[in-house]
Amino acid sequence: MSESLAYGGRRGDQMFQRVRTWMCRAGAAFVDEVRAIPALSDPDLRRYFASRMNLFFLLFAIVLFAVAWPTSSLTHDIPAYAMPATAAAIAWPVALGWSAPVVGWVVSLIAAMVIGAVVPTAHGWQWSIQVTHIIALLGLSFMAAVRSPLRWLPVIWLASTLVVVNAAPEPYRPGWIFGLTFGAIVIALLRGLLASRVQLAQRTQETRAAESETAVLQERARIARDLHDVVAHRMSMVVVMAQTARYRLPDVGDDVAAEFDAIATAARTSLDEVRQLLGVLRESDGGTRTTPNPGLEHIESLVEATRRAGADVRLHNSASAVDVGEASGLAVYRIVQESLANATRHAPGAPVDIWLRDGAVGQLELAVVNGIGTEPPLGLAGNGAGIPGMVDRARSVGGALVTSHTPDGGFAVRAWLPAAFASADTALYRSGGELIAPPSEERKPAIGSSGAER
Repeated sequence: MSESLAYGGRRGDQMFQRVRTWMCRAGAAFVDEVRAIPALSDPDLRRYFASRMNLFFLLFAIVLFAVAWPTSSLTHDIPAYAMPATAAAIAWPVALGWSAPVVGWVVSLIAAMVIGAVVPTAHGWQWSIQVTHIIALLGLSFMAAVRSPLRWLPVIWLASTLVVVNAAPEPYRPGWIFGLTFGAIVIALLRGLLASRVQLAQRTQETRAAESETAVLQERARIARDLHDVVAHRMSMVVVMAQTARYRLPDVGDDVAAEFDAIATAARTSLDEVRQLLGVLRESDGGTRTTPNPGLEHIESLVEATRRAGADVRLHNSASAVDVGEASGLAVYRIVQESLANATRHAPGAPVDIWLRDGAVGQLELAVVNGIGTEPPLGLAGNGAGIPGMVDRARSVGGALVTSHTPDGGFAVRAWLPAAFASADTALYRSGGELIAPPSEERKPAIGSSGAER
């Protein structure tokens, strides 16, 4: 007995599997046949069925059609053969409620006027159109008022009000006029409020973009001013050395002296041209900077000042400051300064490690890494020029800079800079911004050593 039951169970499972397989194959074949219909390959039709809102309105239209067809004889004296056409004129415009609401509204409006004028009512029905038509017309009027241009709203309100009031019984007409007018006013106010919100959001976004662009330009102008000071100092030294060479060096002949004078003249001319081109980027007071630009020797004081502000900063400096040019030293200082500012602003309480060392021949490697903040961010929004400004500053001396998040949730800034101003052999970027040689793994600054790893 048990064996027969087990056998019957296996046969039942096999039959179920066969039926399920057959149904899956039949369903797949049906879908393939439907997709092969030429009409369904139309791009507009495919786009219509791809929208869930269109499918919702299509389902709504099918329900209205299913209700309008059998109930049309209860409200109107209409032949049986005309019922499907009348129901279709009532319901199918609703299918356009999302994709083309104005078109659907116009079709429903015309259908209401034609049916009300041509088809007589029956069984004491006081409206000239069916209940399903009232629902369809009001729904399409709402969708047209919401999704069409705002200038069309008075036309939609006036036409819908005239048709509905003409179809309604005499006692109910004032109420429909008031209701439709009130609805149109509410829609107009809501659309005006929404449009003002959208315009405000767009203007806010444009303002932020303009502020960010202005901040980037200001940072680049600051970089240009710093480079102007560096170039002016170096060119002035060239002029002085060339002019005093005949007095400092023994046995300087007239030809050599003339050559030194030519060098001094060319350097002086170049210096004047640099001042003419970049002098407009000076501060508004037009004053000349009398203090030297900060460099590697000032990083320790920068770190100490940050520590006094309450930050946990550790400096690991093994770079040879003697061999670092003024422009590269200034770039390193500004990058460290901006990195510390970002760390204290976005990750208060986080430990910050600064690694600075000699890299490949004639290069410096810098890494500033902070961990996760132990306190909430200060909420001080930046101007959007911090990281772009650091990238521009690194490129201005022929270096490169990258930023990334660390695995523990912190943030890292890594830079590769030439020790002196980049020559054709040491520059990582050409003047147009094209990367010549991305830093290799061997050249990347180490960010962990002697218990400082995070």
